[in-house]
Amino acid sequence: MDTRVELQAEVDAPREAVFALVSSAAGLARWVDAAEFEARVGGAVRLRLREAEVVGKVIALDPPQHVSFSWDYPDEPLGAPSVVAFDAIDHGHRTHLTLRHVGLATARTRDLHEALWRHWFARLVRAATGPGVGAR
Repeated sequence: MDTRVELQAEVDAPREAVFALVSSAAGLARWVDAAEFEARVGGAVRLRLREAEVVGKVIALDPPQHVSFSWDYPDEPLGAPSVVAFDAIDHGHRTHLTLRHVGLATARTRDLHEALWRHWFARLVRAATGPGVGAR
């Protein structure tokens, strides 16, 4: 059983700008409802996505390509470690953006997170191509 979520998009924006949207509090706050993000391995992550609050720690940070962090809900823990990772790869004049959420314990949990990520990933892609990001 595959219990991960993976979404990809080609974004018409520079990799550094796309990466900033997933690796800084200011960038994350452009597409989630609220964000705290300490940009260092071991740094705290706290996100608000509608009524849900998510907490975690930065696991890996390799600018401008990769960031990953643990993901859990303080009020309703998932009961198993899960990790969210973003990768931004130069692809010609565009950036290939991949989101992976791994470690989801059940198919039901995966399905719920796939629906969640489809909504928020679309907001991320819109933020990456919106005003203030800049073209190459």
